[in-house]
Amino acid sequence: MQKENRNNRVHTGDQSGKTEFTIMNLLPVGKENAISTADLVRLMGCKSVRDLQERIAYERNHGAVICSGSGRGYWKPKDRQEIQEFVRTMDARALNTLRAAKSARAALKVPDGQQVIEGSGKDGK
Repeated sequence: MQKENRNNRVHTGDQSGKTEFTIMNLLPVGKENAISTADLVRLMGCKSVRDLQERIAYERNHGAVICSGSGRGYWKPKDRQEIQEFVRTMDARALNTLRAAKSARAALKVPDGQQVIEGSGKDGK
């Protein structure tokens, strides 16, 4: 018998305690066969794309290898090369996110009340 985990909305098995990868088991193999986000939302009965993303994140965090690419959708990797490409894409996204936060992180290091907005003179003009 299966029950739904109300926190993550992913089915878990009662007997073994192992997570069942509902989404991963539905995915086609190979990037060329990827299923679109919209189709996967419908197939899974998700309320939104965000709901689907949360479910995918849950499965990935519990060991599922679910590949995705900008505009391609989702798929199970057919070989190590597809896994490597996916890892490179995710690493690049993570680095871009860290770079985007760099200036904000630097601004937080300046004590409150001492921030100067670039381009403004001492009199605020």
